[in-house]
Amino acid sequence: MNRKIVWTITLISFLALVSGCAGIQDDGDRTRSEGAATGAGIGAVTGAVLGQVFGGDTRSTVVGAAIGAALGGAGGYAYGKHVANQKEKYASEEDWLEACIAEAQRTNAAMARYNDELRQQIDGLRRDTEALEHQYADAKTRNVQLKEKKKVVDGLARSADKELTAARSELAVQNAVVSEARSSGQSDYAQSLDNQLETLKDHIRELEKQTEELAAMSAAMAV
Repeated sequence: MNRKIVWTITLISFLALVSGCAGIQDDGDRTRSEGAATGAGIGAVTGAVLGQVFGGDTRSTVVGAAIGAALGGAGGYAYGKHVANQKEKYASEEDWLEACIAEAQRTNAAMARYNDELRQQIDGLRRDTEALEHQYADAKTRNVQLKEKKKVVDGLARSADKELTAARSELAVQNAVVSEARSSGQSDYAQSLDNQLETLKDHIRELEKQTEELAAMSAAMAV
């Protein structure tokens, strides 16, 4: 991939939007615009990578980056809008940031429980599947049982994908909060929230690993 092209487009997209944010006085409008700038940068990189993968040439890379920047900007604006709307519900910025930190703590606790429960279910399904080889000498009967187990695995995979999407969305929203806190001089709150987000990233990586395991199990159960 031509990395210079990717990063040039990313930088242009980001700087164009950030320069527009600089003169915005209204706190909510600035938050929404900064979200758009961040989303545009991320979208440009993602789009460029996909353009290179599917097109394989410079033109595909450029087009992919441009499309990604546009879509990422729209998504980032939506995140910024969400942050701004939530912030307006609180009497002070400190109250809002404390609520954000508490929400991140709740999310981490829920993710930890979900990952633990999912790990137990995956381990149990793996043991049950291995036991089928010994329980049924008849291949037809064994395959029927495997299909039933596969339905359970696929159901868990769908549920895990939803949890993963929700966790990634929460991470994106809270990252916008961290940026907002830092830009307003609330460095202590920003650091506290950032610590929670590092834990959330660990939970997300663990869930990603488990969804990959579920996908592999489902493929192995296909008969």
